[in-house]
Amino acid sequence: MEITNRILKKILRDCRRNQADSTEQAVADAILLAFPFDEQQQNIAYRVFAPVLKSPTVKSCSLIVESGHQVLANIPPEKLLLLTLPENILKEPLLDENISRQLRRFRFAMALDLNPELHPYNAAAVLQSSAAKRIGFLTEFSDHFYNIQISKKVSDPIESSYRIMLDLVRDTGLL
Repeated sequence: MEITNRILKKILRDCRRNQADSTEQAVADAILLAFPFDEQQQNIAYRVFAPVLKSPTVKSCSLIVESGHQVLANIPPEKLLLLTLPENILKEPLLDENISRQLRRFRFAMALDLNPELHPYNAAAVLQSSAAKRIGFLTEFSDHFYNIQISKKVSDPIESSYRIMLDLVRDTGLL
């Protein structure tokens, strides 16, 4: 998806307005997984991140497009944020206010955008999470959203990039 500078500025302004207040004293102990929109990538991401999603001790929240939520059918509904995609995202580039409000229920230590292409909704959710570690794929505008960026090699399957991200989760001690 092509993002113009004007849309980028609009998204970033909205993210700043909706970001969780990082001055709160609550301990950040949750993980946000923003799932990709492609069904095959959703299945791969689910398989790789199953230890996070199925662990009874890990607090996690998964953002996934409504049409792909069956991939996460066995995840409790309170841990799911279902995203509705508009017909023309360029006319509605901002993350839905309801999703932003639901994100503020959690204190995220880490947020991962599993979409290999920058999508404004996933990127905005990761930025609004106020997580100390915001991980996503390296793209033209990824500097604005992620403080840890994974370079996706064309010759490598997406699974290898997801495994690198999972290792970063393990390194935090949350898993």
